[in-house]
Amino acid sequence: MKYPIGIQNFETLRRDGARGANRLCSHLLVLLILTFSSCSGEQQIPAPAVEVLSPIAFSASQQKEQVTRAGSTTPLEAYTNSFRVWAYKHMSNVETQTVMNEYHVDWIENSIATSTTNTDGWEYILLGYPDQSIKFWDFNAAAYRFFGVAEIGTPGTWDKTQSGVYKYTCVADATNVGDAPFYTRLWYSTGDESIYPNRKFGEPVTLEFVRPFAEVQFRFIYSDPAATPLPMLEEPDFRPNTAGQRIATLGTVTITFPITGGTEEDWSSERDNAKYLLSLTKKENWYSVLPIKGQGDYIFRVTVNGDDKTCIVPAQYMIWEPGYRYTYIFKVNDEGGLELDNVEVGIKNWEKGKDGSHLIYNW
Repeated sequence: MKYPIGIQNFETLRRDGARGANRLCSHLLVLLILTFSSCSGEQQIPAPAVEVLSPIAFSASQQKEQVTRAGSTTPLEAYTNSFRVWAYKHMSNVETQTVMNEYHVDWIENSIATSTTNTDGWEYILLGYPDQSIKFWDFNAAAYRFFGVAEIGTPGTWDKTQSGVYKYTCVADATNVGDAPFYTRLWYSTGDESIYPNRKFGEPVTLEFVRPFAEVQFRFIYSDPAATPLPMLEEPDFRPNTAGQRIATLGTVTITFPITGGTEEDWSSERDNAKYLLSLTKKENWYSVLPIKGQGDYIFRVTVNGDDKTCIVPAQYMIWEPGYRYTYIFKVNDEGGLELDNVEVGIKNWEKGKDGSHLIYNW
């Protein structure tokens, strides 16, 4: 009778004698060899991969230069040693999870790289906020978003009643810029390096801070700068073309941070007529103003060789975004005529002691 390997019993062994005993010993030897081979690592099953935890850390600076290579970026710690931050991650099933809810982040002198959550001097594991725990990157997340505020003087207010957005409102007084807060651009990334090369998962989150003001100036150029004599320009005046409208320097600015959907912050402003400018009158002088939309047309007046000249600047060029500088360039031609030649838009650099005039692009 034939039996499968490993099924033979002792009754069969007694009947088959030594031949059966030898066969059983052979089977046991095979089992022992397989067992020792497994223990020696010759046929090991691969161990599961160990997940590498990457802590979230922060770097904070002013709004960075874009397009142009001119200028520099001033770190936030030159102005304040604290800011608050909110963070959210989105999963592939469209679920949004809160990662940080108003975490306090402090600048600590000489602390760079002293902890896993401090790569640039900014730390959120703080004795004063024991509920703030270390947060790690989730590389399976579909996207992350961060935003924050650094308040220096008068605090602003938060409105979280509208679903899907946080709104931050602050007083913006262009006659006292140093008392105004900084707020961040919305940091959003899917982790796709081809789209967000400077916003990679696992690397420090660089938040770009902006103050809620714009700056404006005007200047002249000549169609023939070598002409002699050059036209004489006197009494320049740049103001709204609507009677009674003024240039606002005081008001409130509201920044809207989307928690879902949108990938950029939005803003709006309301003027307060307690402070204003009637017109801009000094050539190449920067004027701090309230950021504003929907101003309408502006008119520029100047006397050229004794004759009054005017030039209308359409409303489409009169939107002043917070954090930007606008230079309106007027050209005087050979016949003494006046026209808008160009509008240069640059990012405002709040660095102390520097005017921060940087050309980015022509409108």
